[in-house]
Amino acid sequence: MTSSKAEFDRRGISIIVISFAKPATLARYQEYHHWPFAILADPDRVAYRAFTLKRLSLWRLFLPATLRLYFTLLRQGKRIRNYGKEDYYQSGGDFLIDGDGNILFAHRSQEPSDRPPLTRLLQEIDRIST
Repeated sequence: MTSSKAEFDRRGISIIVISFAKPATLARYQEYHHWPFAILADPDRVAYRAFTLKRLSLWRLFLPATLRLYFTLLRQGKRIRNYGKEDYYQSGGDFLIDGDGNILFAHRSQEPSDRPPLTRLLQEIDRIST
């Protein structure tokens, strides 16, 4: 994670994570993970609606790619932690937004393991900034 963040820092890009969890839950989550970026709480899901992030169907939660991801994480020693009531159906996304609030790149996840690779995000940043 640190080397990945260094690539964003080198390009002058700030990473901000927005979660629908309550602030107290996010504080416990961050205490455990120690991620090197800002995490903001959006329990009313204002940002989720603004970015048109939909809720997933039960079928989407258990696609083979998602099950492979969870199995891989468990094999790496990651454990499921209970942070409170989680909404497993809420989809996420990855966005590149400029200082004026314009969306320059959008990836809306179709299932939990659907995230753009780091290389894709860095390519988009480089494309936009040239």
